[in-house]
Amino acid sequence: MTNFLHKLTMLDDEINHSTVHSQVEEIKQIDHQVAKGEPLIEAPAKLGLFPDQFEDILEEIGNNQKRKLTDINNLFNNFRQYLSLKYGVWSVPNLKTAHLIKNRLHIDTALEIMAGNAYWSKALENVGVQTISTDSLEWAKTSSTGAEPFHPVINLEATEAIKHYSDVDLIICSWSPNFGKNDIAAIDTWRKCSNAKHFIFIGEEDGATNSPEFWQNNWFKQTAALKAINDSFQSFDFIDERIFEIDNEF
Repeated sequence: MTNFLHKLTMLDDEINHSTVHSQVEEIKQIDHQVAKGEPLIEAPAKLGLFPDQFEDILEEIGNNQKRKLTDINNLFNNFRQYLSLKYGVWSVPNLKTAHLIKNRLHIDTALEIMAGNAYWSKALENVGVQTISTDSLEWAKTSSTGAEPFHPVINLEATEAIKHYSDVDLIICSWSPNFGKNDIAAIDTWRKCSNAKHFIFIGEEDGATNSPEFWQNNWFKQTAALKAINDSFQSFDFIDERIFEIDNEF
């Protein structure tokens, strides 16, 4: 992954097609913003070529370019992995979504648990939400990407953080692991020990994030506010990343 952008640029030059080039430029812009430690202004455009797009482009550039087109499409589809390996982030926040979280949920303060490098905390702070970032930091012991968080991170396990910072308006958790039951424990602690009005998770239903038990529960809110938030946060790749709110009265 260290040569990701170099390979992308090289293949883009060789393929020389406007649709491919626009996606390469989108990736470079995202990478530039993440490298600066700043959230995106709005959600990025969809990356990766659908089968019909792939065939249409191949017809234009010639079948002899199929290997290169396949290679660059694989890079498009692995961009999230590149971001995780280089910057330690799996989810890419944007300020439009952060504004909507603040305004539609009516929050002034937030706690991010299992925050990793706290990229979502940075986005919320940028739109005026006073945010506390917490993480057990176990992952950072074996990953160099944990050395430079986007927002200061306090070393606290999720349930302890919820108990300690019980007076925030919002608890947010992005890409909770799809193993263990830390997400279940966090929700249970929130209900028993926190005054937070809202608890949102960012991830993929029955996929890359959260425990199986988490998705089996019927505790997800469906509100106009949440729909507006999700409309601003469309996933940029094949992972169906969305924002989920937990009902405190389940």
